[in-house]
Amino acid sequence: MPQEIINSLIPFWIVIIPLLAGIAIFLTGIKPPRFSASYDGLAVDTQVTTPSDGVGGILRNIFLILATFIPFFLNIYLYFLVRQGYVIVSRLDVLPPLGLLFRVDILGQYMSLMFSFFAIILVIYSIGYMQGDPLPQRFFGFLMFVYAGSLGVVLAGDLFSLFLFFEFMSLMYFVLVVHHPSPFAVAAGLKFLFMTILAGVALFLAVVIIYRETGSLALDTTGLVSSVSAFSLLAFVGFMIAFGTKAAMFPLHFWMPDAYTYAPLPAAAISSVIMLKTGVYGLIRVFYSVFGIEFMKAVNWDGIIIIIAAFTIVFGSTVAIAQDDLIRRLAYSGIAQVGYIILGIAILTPNALIGAGFHITAHAFMKGCMFLCAGAIITATGNRSIRNMKGIGYQLPVTMLAFTAAAITSVGMPPFNIFVTKWHLSLGALEINQPFLIVILLISSLLNAAYYLPIAYHAFLGREEDSQGEHGHHREFVRSKFLEPGAIMLVPIILLAIGCLVFGLPTQNWPLEVVRAVAAMLY
Repeated sequence: MPQEIINSLIPFWIVIIPLLAGIAIFLTGIKPPRFSASYDGLAVDTQVTTPSDGVGGILRNIFLILATFIPFFLNIYLYFLVRQGYVIVSRLDVLPPLGLLFRVDILGQYMSLMFSFFAIILVIYSIGYMQGDPLPQRFFGFLMFVYAGSLGVVLAGDLFSLFLFFEFMSLMYFVLVVHHPSPFAVAAGLKFLFMTILAGVALFLAVVIIYRETGSLALDTTGLVSSVSAFSLLAFVGFMIAFGTKAAMFPLHFWMPDAYTYAPLPAAAISSVIMLKTGVYGLIRVFYSVFGIEFMKAVNWDGIIIIIAAFTIVFGSTVAIAQDDLIRRLAYSGIAQVGYIILGIAILTPNALIGAGFHITAHAFMKGCMFLCAGAIITATGNRSIRNMKGIGYQLPVTMLAFTAAAITSVGMPPFNIFVTKWHLSLGALEINQPFLIVILLISSLLNAAYYLPIAYHAFLGREEDSQGEHGHHREFVRSKFLEPGAIMLVPIILLAIGCLVFGLPTQNWPLEVVRAVAAMLY
């Protein structure tokens, strides 16, 4: 049935509001002339009194709340329109030669609504986590820019608009990586910047080739490319490099562990929960809108991506076991988890796509919860070493219970969310007669259990060692005062932990219904 078009500027405002908020946040760093003629927003003096102590901090927090809640409510409004069969379109005659086009179908709306929900959670947490930071305007300003760019990617109506927002988002994230300018952070930032430039060049090349070959960059089709050629293959490779880099697909993953380790933790969280998903969103559009299902099956390029995705899953899970730094373990685990989504996209069956689409939300709850728990641990103890976390559950009981819920979720045990993911991926694997992919999923589940569940076990049942290496008492008997963070950090952790379970209990739930509608649209 043809979809009815509604012309509206709402998609434009969903993107522009966080962008304007980022600019406004920078302005909160300007001090009144009677105090100082300098601007603290980009200062590097760690002795500067942060505006969170005064009016500037209050204004900044107001801008952050408005920039996350307004897009969320606008997305809810669009969601009901899209579910009724409407497609929302906005065209702005700016940025030649093609202008800026927004087009909101059920896939873009699902991603945008999911991004706006998690942005609220992450921003509230970040306000608490970044207290005392000497450069809050810079961090939160660029955080809003990354958020705006991410929304622009999933609401873009053609490849040209998608390219512009994709590049903007990536360049803005570089500043977050080097926010604390240590030599290690700068090195991680330069690595990320190099990969960003590589991805940008590859995406630009692919977009130009598609326009030359088809005369269109629209994303409202079920396949622009109709014939195999050297150019179409080059375009496909370019898309895989660009979006595979953002999704941390092997072998384009190596920017992520260092970037997550040395960036402020909320920056790592927004990348894992939101920015990485723009990469898999791009892959969905490439497979289903640019090349189309029948074309991909005919040329068998999907088989190559299936192999790469399967290897990414095993590689990320295996390397994660060897990491003692909690953030690096989360990073490598994230590489494996996003591999599930890439696998579901490449299998090219409705069930597999449902599994991939559901995992976009399930992974955001699970890995977002883990990152926020890690931030609470680091804030309370200054410790990132997993071997030194024995007994920490008695000092951070709520945090570690939430971490345990997320850890069980990652294994894929029912009734937690990721079981739904693996169920549909397994069905998709059987539909293409590739049962070895189910073995890959089972191996990944075992590896997830191996590197996450011991953390939860030792948090409550582990024993400390004394200076002679002898086992000491349970921390239960020697614990000090509770070190749980304040409500502004703890409530987001609890909400994400609940989310790990709540969508795995009912047979019908919001993300599952929406991704089924996405599959129906694309198939």
